[in-house]
Formats: sequence, C-alpha cells, structure tokens
Amino acid sequence: MLRLDGAMSLEAALIQLGTVAVRTAAKLWLGDQKVAAEVTASAVDVASARLTKHRDKRKFSRLMDDFAEAIAERLEPLVEVEFRSLPDNEKLAAIEAVRATFEEAPIVDSDLFAADLDAGHLDRAIRKRASNQVGLLSSDGTSFYNLLLRESCGYVIEISRGLPQFSSSALTELLRRDREIIDGIREVLSRLPQRDRSFGFDYDYRQLVARKLDNIEMFGVTLTDASRRYPLTVAYISLTASRSDVDEGSNPSTRIEELLVSNKRLFIRGEAGLGKTTLLYWIAVRSALRDFPEVLAQWNETIPFLIPLRRYVDKDFPAPERFLDEVGRHIADEMPKGWVQGLLRSGRAVVLVDGVDELPSARRLEVRNWLKDIVEQFPAARFIVTSRPGAAAPEWLSDQEFNVLDLEPMAVRDVRVFIERWHDAMRSLSVDEEYKSEIEAYKDGLLDKLETNSHLRRLAGYPLLCALICALHKDRRAVLPENRIELYDVAMQMMLERRDLERQISGLEGFSRTAKTLLLGHLAYWLIRNGRSDIETERAIEQLRRQLVLMPQVKHNAGDVYRNLLERSGLLREPVHGRVDFIHRTFQEYLCARSAVLDSDDVGTLVANAHVDQWHEVVVMAVGHASSQQREELLSGLLERADSEPEKHDTLVLLALASLETAPTLSAELRSTIHKRAAALLPPKTLTAAKSFASAGAFVLDLLARSRPETAKETVNTIRAIVETGSDEAIPLLKRFIRDARKSVQDELFRSWRRFDEEIYAQAIISEMTPTWMYIDDPVKVVALERMQKVRSLTLSLDPRVRFPMGLLPPLVEELSLWLLGNTHSLVLDASEFTGLKSLKALEFFGFVEVANFNSLRLLPNLKSIGVARGVKADDLAKIEPNWALSSLRLEAAEDLRSVDQLFFLDKPESIALKRCASLENVSGLARWAESLEALSLTFASGLDLTPLGSLSNLRVLTIDGDPLESIEFFRGLTSLRHVLINASSNALRPKIADMLPNVKIALLGGFPEMVVEPDV
Repeated sequence: MLRLDGAMSLEAALIQLGTVAVRTAAKLWLGDQKVAAEVTASAVDVASARLTKHRDKRKFSRLMDDFAEAIAERLEPLVEVEFRSLPDNEKLAAIEAVRATFEEAPIVDSDLFAADLDAGHLDRAIRKRASNQVGLLSSDGTSFYNLLLRESCGYVIEISRGLPQFSSSALTELLRRDREIIDGIREVLSRLPQRDRSFGFDYDYRQLVARKLDNIEMFGVTLTDASRRYPLTVAYISLTASRSDVDEGSNPSTRIEELLVSNKRLFIRGEAGLGKTTLLYWIAVRSALRDFPEVLAQWNETIPFLIPLRRYVDKDFPAPERFLDEVGRHIADEMPKGWVQGLLRSGRAVVLVDGVDELPSARRLEVRNWLKDIVEQFPAARFIVTSRPGAAAPEWLSDQEFNVLDLEPMAVRDVRVFIERWHDAMRSLSVDEEYKSEIEAYKDGLLDKLETNSHLRRLAGYPLLCALICALHKDRRAVLPENRIELYDVAMQMMLERRDLERQISGLEGFSRTAKTLLLGHLAYWLIRNGRSDIETERAIEQLRRQLVLMPQVKHNAGDVYRNLLERSGLLREPVHGRVDFIHRTFQEYLCARSAVLDSDDVGTLVANAHVDQWHEVVVMAVGHASSQQREELLSGLLERADSEPEKHDTLVLLALASLETAPTLSAELRSTIHKRAAALLPPKTLTAAKSFASAGAFVLDLLARSRPETAKETVNTIRAIVETGSDEAIPLLKRFIRDARKSVQDELFRSWRRFDEEIYAQAIISEMTPTWMYIDDPVKVVALERMQKVRSLTLSLDPRVRFPMGLLPPLVEELSLWLLGNTHSLVLDASEFTGLKSLKALEFFGFVEVANFNSLRLLPNLKSIGVARGVKADDLAKIEPNWALSSLRLEAAEDLRSVDQLFFLDKPESIALKRCASLENVSGLARWAESLEALSLTFASGLDLTPLGSLSNLRVLTIDGDPLESIEFFRGLTSLRHVLINASSNALRPKIADMLPNVKIALLGGFPEMVVEPDV
C-alpha cells in the first residue's frame, strides 16, 4: 500500500511489522530450535509444508495474515495517539527498524522456549542478536522504536502461547477453528494492559502478571495443549466467606469482593480444593489489568506481588526486592532501585502470600515473624495470606491485626454456574455442532443429577472436585463415581491412560498406567516425607532414575520418562524454570497415600505423622487405599496414640472419625469404638472440629442428633457440622434450633440456606424462623421474605442491576435499611413505596442517586429515625413542613447543606448526625433544639465555628471529627455531657476538657486505637 508520493503508508508498515512478528511467534510455536536459529528460515513455511491440500495452505496463510492484522490494530494507538507529533517519515523509519530487528534476530537462546517467557526477556534477546537499528533515528524516533519493539514482543508471546501445541493434528484443528482461534487471540491481546509512551517498569511488570496468571486450567478441558487456557477473569467464580469470630461463633456468608473493600490485611483459611490460590490469582490479574469491579475501584491503583510459600521450604523468605521471583524473574534486573519498597510504603502494593500450610510446621513461626517484620515496616500496604485451617489457627496473625476469613464451599447456585462455565469452555474448543449439542446434553444431565443427589452436591461444592465431576461425567458417558476416592481413581485413569488411547496418541514403550502411577506416587511420597511442595527438576529426574532401576519393562531413560509425565499426565507442571510440582496438592496427597500403603506398607509412618496437618489428608485417603488389615492397624494406631498423648488426643480422634468417609470396610467393633470416642467430643468446640465430624459422612447425623450444645458457639458449630454433611437428612435435625433467638444461631441457620435446595430449605426452615434481624445480600434470598412476615428488623444490600420488589417487605417491619452497591448507577428510590409499612420506626437509605417523594414518609405514624447517605438535597428538606416528630436524623454527603436552619422541619429531635457535609458552615440553629438534643455528631466538617454548641445544655454524647479543635470554651456550657469522641489530632486538648468536665469519658477517633473508650449509651 503506497501513498501518492510513493512512500509506504503507516498502516501498511504496521501490517508488515505484524507479519514478521507472526513469523517470530511461529518459530516459538513450532518449538524447533534449529529452524528458529536460522534467520532466513520461515516457521510459517515449515508448518505450511505439513499440509497437503493447496486450499489448506491458502487458508493457513490467511490465518497468519489475520494474526498480523491483529498485531497492527493493537499498535495503531501508539502511532496515532502516543506519538502523533512525530513526523510520519520518522514513524516509518522506526517501524522499519523494528521489523528489521525481528527479521535479523535468530532465536537461539533455549530459555526463549520456556513456558514463562516474558516480553522483556524476548526484547533483550533479539536486540542482542540483531544489528543496531537506532543509529539514524532521532531521540523521539528511538523512543518510538523501543516502545514498538517491547509491545510487539508481548504480542509474539501471546500468539505463540495461544495456539494449540504444534503437531499435524494441531494444524488441522487450527484450520477447522480458524475464526474462533483468531477471535480468541484478539481477545487475549485486548486484555493486556495498554502501553503508552510514559511506560515504566510497573507497566512491564503488570503486563507480565496479566499474561502469566490470567488463565485457569479447567480440569478435563484439552489437558494437553494451550487451548486449556481459559481466561481467569472470565471463568472465575466469586467465592463466599465468613468472618472467623471466636466469641460469636458465626457471621453471615459474604462475597469475597465485599470483604476486600474494607480490609487491607486478610488471613484467608480454606480446605483443600476451595480455590484459595485461584482467588489470589484473580486478585493479582485484576490488579494488573486495573479492572476490579466497581465495589473495589480503590484497588485499581495497586501492584500485585504473588509469593507462593512452597517455593521457600528450604530457603530464606524473600526480601521486598525478591518479590518478583515468582512472576517477573526475567525483568527483575530492570527494576528501579527501591521500586518494591516504594510501592509498599505508599500503600499501592498488594502482597499475596499463598499456602502457609505448604511449609513444614517447623518453618511456620519463621514465616510469621517474616510477615510481622514486613507488615510493621510497611503498614500501608495490603496483605492477603492463605492457609488450610489445620496449619494455622484463626488468631495466628492477630498480633498483626489481620482479619480472618473462612472460605466456604460453593452454594448450590454457584455450583450450577461453575458447571455451566465448564461446559461453555468445552463448547468453545470445537466447531462441530453435533459435539456442542452433546456437551449441552451432558451439562443438562449433570445439573439434573445435582438436584437429586445430595452426596454429589456436597462434593461439587469444592471447585476442584466440581471440575473433576464435570470431566468424568462427560468422559464416562454420564456415569459418576460414588465417593471421593473413586472420583480420584477414575480421574487418574482418564489422565494417565484413556485420554491418549482415545486420541490415538502413542506413548513410551512399556510405560503403562501402572508404571506412571507408581512413579508419580513415589514423587508424591518423597515430597510429603520431606515436607516439600515442589522439587528441583534434576532432583525429580534422579528420583525417577532410582525407581526405574526396579522397572525394566520401561525401556526409556529417566529424562524421557519425566518429560512424558510432565507433558502427558496433566498432573505435573513446571511453574518456574527448574522446579516441578503437582498441579494441585490434593492429587499429590492422593498419590502419596496410595504409595504409602500399597507400595511401601508404611502404616507406622502414617500413624507417627498423623498429628502433622500436612499428613491429615494423606491419612484419610490412605484409609481408602489400604487393605482391610492395614486399615484396622492404621485406625487402631490413631486411637492408641490419642490415649498415650493427651495433647494430641482430640486431633487424632477426629482424624480417625474423618477417615471413616473413605473406609469401604471396617470391623463393627472398631467403627463403634470410633463413634463412641468421637461422641465424647460433642458438641464440637471449633468450626474445624465441626468440619471433621461432617467429613465422616451422613452417619454422624445420629451422633449430632444426640448432641446438646449450650453456648451459642457450640450451637453454631453443631449446626455447621450437620450442614456440612450435605445430606438432605440434615434438614429435619436443624429444626430444633429454629426457636433459638441468639443472633449467631439465627445467622448460621440463615447462611446454611445456600447449601441446600433453596425451596426445600425455605419451606422447612426459613418459613419457621422468627429472627429479630435479617440481612439479605442475594436476590435468591429475597424469596425468604415471603415466608418471614414477622421480621422486625431488615437490612437489604441491593444490586442496582436487579430491581427489588418492595411489595415483598414484611408488613410488620420496624427497622429497615437499604444499601445500594456501587456508585456509578442512576437509581432513584421512591419513598412513597414505604407508606404502607405502618409499623416502621427506623429507616435508612444509603447510596441512591435520589430519594423521591421524601416528604411522603411523614405519613408513617411510628417513624422516629431516618438516615440518608446521598440522594436527598438539603434545599428540598428545607421545604418540608415543620413539626415532624423525628427523634433521630442522620445525613451523610448532603453536599448542599450549608446551615442547620435547612433542617427546621424537625420538632424536638434527640439525635442529629451530619457526616461529610462539605458545604456546612453554620450550626448556630442547633440552639432551637437545646432542650431535646442529647446526641450530636459532626464528622469530616471543616472550618466550623463550634461556639453555638455551648447552648446545648442537655447534650449527653458529642462526636467531632475533622480539623483539630481550635477552641474548647463551648464545652463549659455542656453540663450534661457524659461522652466525647474527638479526632486524635486534638489529643493535646484532652486534659483541658477533662478539667472542665471531670465526669466526661473522652475517646479518640483514629490514630490511637488503644486509647479509645466506647460510650455505654
């Protein structure tokens, strides 16, 4: 494409650059280092030569052209916006220089073919091999060249990684799915952060995080090629969690996103397979892309650092400058000095520490001290730490003021969403309409099974097991295993043998499924015995070599066997160069347990290590793998140790109880003994104990039915144990707690709704409950209101995208709070919809753009308290007729409130709170209510003359938070005052206030939490 003056257009130049970049991507995709090392070699031609039909060759060529155009489209904003002032001739020269750099550079470095290649490393490698291309460019032209080259390198990597693993069959698949694949590549490129000319190191790092972590391996979805990468930002299922509260014992289930809003330090605990690591990946990717949901908009300026503790089993925990070891090792040497520390100090860093449980117990105190040092040195940064519950108690990080969350299994509705997304992923990998219809039928069939099989619902609540169930349901033609051990068993068969056989992929001679299982089990057992979660690649190969000496039927060296297991089993991965681990620790534990009892007969070793949390799942699964004799010996050994070691008694007895889940046979005498020993531990003292009871299966319902909890905590734990069994038979047992009016018990019953069929549970439990307070944050729970007409206090957390039917509000409700999520909507609330609630005494609105017909609330005869954040204009309030007998008014963010004179419609108010009213400048009108006003709060108000407050002689509670107090003389007139809360910046005035009013309790807001004294009114 030429211009009239004979020069090439910018568009054509970018397409030429895209073409040569695609050739480089093809070299990486081909994986043939000999071809890649030859400058003149065309990997595109090599791949095309594998095709026999001329039509297919042309189609392949068009696909490569489409990739080139996709790159050109992404580069256009750099040309048209970022460097719009650069003359066209200089732009063309820079584009040509980048093209020549790609054209000249051979791909010779072996690590350029590594899975974790990043744009910076590729950039440096091809610069090193190409001649100097910037000698004749201007300073701005050189900047443009650098930007284009780095950006193009990122696109090269995404294209090479986004194509199916190269083979003749992959070429056929590529041509069948050409439109789908090019659309997928365009989507991947569009998800990368957009680079601009002011890019710095943080851009390169964010782009690398997004590229490396924004994918999730949907189990069973083409496990052997690159198409298994399903965008995490698309596939992610929002998890729920509850705060761990030692005193109350329960808190309502809440979406993780909501809990992140107000928490800068979180300790997240969750059982195996609940998605702890996936959650951290999601946070890291959202942070890198700066596209958190609206509710987390404040997180969009963060930079994530992922620190998987399994990498530090035998080495020092990282100092800040080594936070890039996991993601960013190739660009770490470009990092500006003090870059990480600067982000930590400014509060922009979010440090994601994964897997306390994957460290040996001897190192956990050390990692806690490491965390303590970092938190104390950088208190403004965000920290999220994960662990299995057995490795760390809820209070493990309490000294560092971490809030504790317990992840929960997916609710039935979330399981449905997960199943639908898994099958969507399967459908996206095919263009065959018949196959897509078959997948749709499998999805519908599995959802039907979910409705009728409570055992299946319980297993499917764990994302890992849910993915396994989806894969096996499809693979086994809708026939599913009956328990967890069988689930893993058939998964191993599918992964190690059947998938390759059915695809006619030949394996290594003599390398049967049995041989693979033995070798993988040996590696898994070695890792557990040595307290490790991963192993150096060479060391792993050496372990295999030692075992292969005993396996003459496998006629291949240890290196070939290792590569086959890595590439074909789907169970091993190399997350970083030179190290290997299992794709999920659950598979490691399953294989370890199998090896311990079937290959090594190490029952004594299992008993000896049973108290160590890293061995708990291994012991449970070993009971399932063991022979009858081994099983009796193992479980009896646990009880004998419990008797001889009192400090470990409860742990070992509960472990024996949990192991009954996997025991296919057991003597009646031993089973009865375990039941009796476990019954002595009822009611459960902790939520962890509750889960241990539940894991033993539905039979424990008989034990729990006889349990008589007394405290609220014991009752909550008992309910949790009943619910966690996942059995429909649990619902009748929960009925005896319906009349327990304690808030934590009511909360636990309500949160348990999500674990059962909503309609059945609502009919049996919800309709019989009479809670004094109810919190609803999920549209599904709204139906409960139809069954709970006696609710007196109700809080609704509304989604602006879903209209709430106000007609469902209980007619006898006395206290109502409506919270609207987000602040980008334009939702208007009509206050007249509440005029039928004649019992209403207190009403709060938060987050609405406008509350229309506010004056209609005067028709409510019992309404005494109103709170409004946003939505009501002070000028409209000033027009309300006087003598409204409200005892309490709270206004927040009423930006046009200039004077309290605008509130003269109030008649003898007892409490007024004005928060974030930026225009407020006159409070002299408060004197009109001197006889009635007992509580006043003025927060985040600046420049106010507080002298008029001295006339409020009946005031008992005063809160002032904003600028430091300039004068305190008005306190002399507050003779009835009993409680004062002032900003910490006014701390120096406390003694003077105390001298004036010796009977007043003074508390500070912010800055000195140890000095806060809460009022007792």
